Amino acid sequence: MPRTSTYAARQPPAEKSEDPVTVLVTGFGPFLAKYPRNSSWDIASTLPALLPATKDNPTPIHIHVYHEPIRVAYDTVTSLVPTLLPPNNPMYPSPDIILHIGLAAGREFFTLEKGAHGRGYDKIPDVDGGRFTDKAAEKLFPRSEFPPVLKTSFDVDDVLVRWRANLDPNITAQTSSLERRVSDGRPDVRLSPDAGNFMCGFIYWNSLAHYFSIKEDERPVVFLHVPDLSYSQEALDQGREVAVALIKALVESKRRVGVVDGVERVVRKESIDAMVADDRAGTDVNFA
Repeated sequence: MPRTSTYAARQPPAEKSEDPVTVLVTGFGPFLAKYPRNSSWDIASTLPALLPATKDNPTPIHIHVYHEPIRVAYDTVTSLVPTLLPPNNPMYPSPDIILHIGLAAGREFFTLEKGAHGRGYDKIPDVDGGRFTDKAAEKLFPRSEFPPVLKTSFDVDDVLVRWRANLDPNITAQTSSLERRVSDGRPDVRLSPDAGNFMCGFIYWNSLAHYFSIKEDERPVVFLHVPDLSYSQEALDQGREVAVALIKALVESKRRVGVVDGVERVVRKESIDAMVADDRAGTDVNFA
């Protein structure tokens, strides 16, 4: 009778998994009496700490949420951003992606903002009554060193397709249309060119400029505008799902597509004065 081995059969080596990606998320505190709760913080503060790897999303994602809502004040943002972002943030591992979330009370849809302007933040006072003048902007972000507009280095068109696909498993990257609008109850997610001329655009600009000052052609930061969802827990739960779907889309797009240089550069120094009129952010969606 043949001898039977008591040892288990040799197993094939495990496939190497994707390295984890760390995403740092922020949300804002209240700023209008009409909106005592800011949906951006309600969403950010309830995000899961880990999105495990799956077949469709093979990269483990660690989500770190800044520990408190960011005060809607210009001085707070200018002081916080340099310490919040790498290389000064002591967080380990260092965040690979920065996601700022803000409230767009004037909208009924979710928007991924492409970029922000360096000027135009002196029209709307913050919660302390302060304003950020163009003179102050020139001191911190001189036109001789920073372009008038900075954009995320993510391929936002690619991210949008993946974002929508994550929200609807029946849609693939091949069948998704960038012009598709949701009309059957699923979240309406879109792209927007400009985060506005209040605190949302301001923190986005500060973060983009921070990365630009380190490495001009790579700015792994994005801004998500969310509508007011404070009227129901169901709406907030859906908002959280939208944010999670976006985070997955950002990670997958960065892994597969990489980054693109979204800088609108100042080509000639003498053209700077002529650009001043075009250097200011559009009207903020909370006040339109």
